[in-house]
Amino acid sequence: MKTVSLNANIRETAGNKQVRKLKKEAMIPGVLYVKGSQGRLLKLDYTELHATIDKYGDNVVVQLKVGNEEVPAIVKEVQRDPVSHKIVHIDFQPVSLHEIIHAEVPIVVINGDRAEKNGWVINRQLGQLEIEGEVESIPRSINIDASKLKLGDVLKVADLEISQELSILTAPEDVILSIKQFKEEPIDLIFPQTEPEIIQDSKDNK
Repeated sequence: MKTVSLNANIRETAGNKQVRKLKKEAMIPGVLYVKGSQGRLLKLDYTELHATIDKYGDNVVVQLKVGNEEVPAIVKEVQRDPVSHKIVHIDFQPVSLHEIIHAEVPIVVINGDRAEKNGWVINRQLGQLEIEGEVESIPRSINIDASKLKLGDVLKVADLEISQELSILTAPEDVILSIKQFKEEPIDLIFPQTEPEIIQDSKDNK
């Protein structure tokens, strides 16, 4: 898991009024959750936070610089605006770099253009894996090279090869993806039958 630095400042209050104020200041509210407490209220620079999460994803260890203190932490939860998908709130959880954690790691398919050129379809059925391991050992993503697959292949969780330092908690029989032949559905040109409309000439009614 990548480790990056991230600046944070203490905020004194919470609530909608505070959120609106932070938005005007281009800051995002956050919480650093600590065992036995309600957590420390934080505020983070909008641009710096988005740049960090966009580049490294949610599976990243951040060295939170709060004043003169540095706290290693992982992203616990990210709340995004349903329309813009921009971050509106973020929660962090302090960790030891050798602590064993559970993480949901996204599955990324690379070199999928080979399948497309052959007229194949990559049928994705699983988007992420639940993994257990030391904080520093958790990968940002699990990459699957589609160029090594052939038509008819069905890739299951049990088929994956990962570091011995990690354990996959997702069921081994779960299907990640399969390679199928693209079939173009025929276009239905049958129109619904309707009764013809009879138009009477007005002369016939005279």
